[in-house]
Amino acid sequence: MKITRNVLLVLTVLAFAAALSLAQGSGPQNQPQPQGEVSIAATVNSRISYQGVLTEHGHPVTGNRNMVFHFYTNSHCSGSPVQSVTKNNVSVVNGLFSVDLDVNQTNFNGQGLWLAVEVGGTRVGCEEILPAPYALSLKPGARVLGTLQNNPVLYVRNDGSGIAVGLWATSTNAAAVYGESTNGIGLSGVGGNNSIGTQGYNSGSGVGVKGYSATGAAIYAAGKIQSSAKSYVWISGNSFVKNRNTDTTRWAMRMNGGTLIWGGATTGIRNIYYPITLPSVLYGQPVKVTKLTVHYLCADGSNCYITHTHLRKQTDADSDVAIIIDGTDLKSETATSHSFNLTSNNTLSAEQGALGLYLGLHFTNDSDYVQIGAIRLELEHD
Repeated sequence: MKITRNVLLVLTVLAFAAALSLAQGSGPQNQPQPQGEVSIAATVNSRISYQGVLTEHGHPVTGNRNMVFHFYTNSHCSGSPVQSVTKNNVSVVNGLFSVDLDVNQTNFNGQGLWLAVEVGGTRVGCEEILPAPYALSLKPGARVLGTLQNNPVLYVRNDGSGIAVGLWATSTNAAAVYGESTNGIGLSGVGGNNSIGTQGYNSGSGVGVKGYSATGAAIYAAGKIQSSAKSYVWISGNSFVKNRNTDTTRWAMRMNGGTLIWGGATTGIRNIYYPITLPSVLYGQPVKVTKLTVHYLCADGSNCYITHTHLRKQTDADSDVAIIIDGTDLKSETATSHSFNLTSNNTLSAEQGALGLYLGLHFTNDSDYVQIGAIRLELEHD
């Protein structure tokens, strides 16, 4: 240690402790809440206390001194400190002093820390910070165990507004939060008005929320299950019905689920209908039909093709509204698909969920056909 101004500073640590835990007290035994619940703001803050003895030339100091407290992540107190706290005019009486240090709690994340103190421009010592006993329960890899009746082993609460998270966990390659229970619920979340009980997020290709159960429900929801993921419903091309029992439409089914359709003895337009059965409300969420895709092929696009596409929603036994009415001629002579984005009248409900799709097929002869492979509906959820 470099000594300047022929002044010898000897710093003896008496106590260094961080208030990182709450003592347990008595409380009601029939409520699932922490015992002895108190206001966190009044009990735990981001200050840590430090006491020491300061001598000069072997004699206890009395007076005021400017001090800077540097926190390092290595036992040599080298490199850049993770944080430095300045305390001016610290009162020293007979060598004894005590300070409260306002620290940024994000710098204290369970890693080892060492403290060097600078007094009047001279740095003294490099001492390891030892935790208070209860603070070990917050060290990475720590285990918090308990056998409590109707009380949680760990209780986390946030009464703030906005994005006020009670517990935030992140993980690079494994589960951020893992819950396991022998007879109860592995992971439970309860949300109030317009809030989320349990939320999982994965920015990569993993799983946001995963549930496993040997015999019970892997994931159980008493209310709505909401998802932004799209769902899809496929309708085989051979599941159509012709418009009238008297028209001349004829067809041949294919083994892949598609069908070849001819106009029959007379030319003109033939309408074919595809009955659609799908849930209108799924796990409490209304279903929204957002895209219609027709997979088709025309034997000769100049003689036979799809001339119009209609999708309608039934509003009552004798009424309906149009979701889409499109007159685009589809004439591709190679297997392809054509999609229609749906934006109007496309939200289903418990009262209105019956859909009807019909295609208009134009024929100029009875030798060329239109092949319908399949119909696909894209579904989203509000």
